[in-house]
Amino acid sequence: MNLAIPFSPGVAGKSIGFDTWMQRVLDRTELVAPDFDADEVHDLRVALRRCRTMADALSEVNPGSGWRRLKKASRDLFHVLGELRNCQVEREWIKKLSRAGDPMRRRMLGLVARDEKQQRERAAQVLKTFERKAWKKLARKLDDKAQFFPLGSVVFQHLALDRLNRALDLYYQARQRRSGVAWHRLRIALKRFRYVAENFLPQRYDAWAPDLKRAQDLLGDVHDLDVLRARIRREAGAVDPAIVVSWRAKIDAQRKARLDEFIAKTSGPGSMWQTWRAGFPRHADIADVPVAQRRTA
Repeated sequence: MNLAIPFSPGVAGKSIGFDTWMQRVLDRTELVAPDFDADEVHDLRVALRRCRTMADALSEVNPGSGWRRLKKASRDLFHVLGELRNCQVEREWIKKLSRAGDPMRRRMLGLVARDEKQQRERAAQVLKTFERKAWKKLARKLDDKAQFFPLGSVVFQHLALDRLNRALDLYYQARQRRSGVAWHRLRIALKRFRYVAENFLPQRYDAWAPDLKRAQDLLGDVHDLDVLRARIRREAGAVDPAIVVSWRAKIDAQRKARLDEFIAKTSGPGSMWQTWRAGFPRHADIADVPVAQRRTA
């Protein structure tokens, strides 16, 4: 298959690439403590996620034990920051969906504050064990392997297409099942496609970026609302049932609005799927073809 993607000028110098994100991790670990501000936590976790996603991709095309060491070195910090970030996001949603004086708001903010304090303490402990020197050494050793294939090469085009096809399969599964887990799996798959395109196909990513970012934001909100709804369910016995019903209705309305927008953008002629797939020549019309038919084809 001819997968040549035309190059466009203007991408040199952008903050992309393996070495850039490895250094970003080091920079952000210096800034995040001791306050663990929500924005700093988010920035560090994004940098870690990009490094880990690129390690997964690069291990497929230029294998080596260094990629596993990178994943292991970043695992604990990545996960503990994820738990802390969940608390911070949940707090913002609680404030957004309620007013002062709401009994459920008061209870939920108290629980989230308790959890956030615990996660900050855990994050501080894990951050102390993060070996910056070892990370720098990994960055130097792996940089040559990361640059073995040039940006935009057929190797990376195949990787991106594989991620896109995987995301599309999960999309149809989510449309069938309508479960929070299914939408969350799709969200993760889209992130993997986005980071491969962003760092290895930057010329094409410029055209895809707005839709990919919006898709991630929409599915991210859906996931956050699912987590909050589950917690409201666990706390339902402690407050007036009518208040619980009101909260669930507000959450469901916000969730539905985001899923409706996402499905509208990914259905029919001119969908985001078609836009992304058009970056790979000789593409088929896949906008609304069921998974079973696509696999048969």
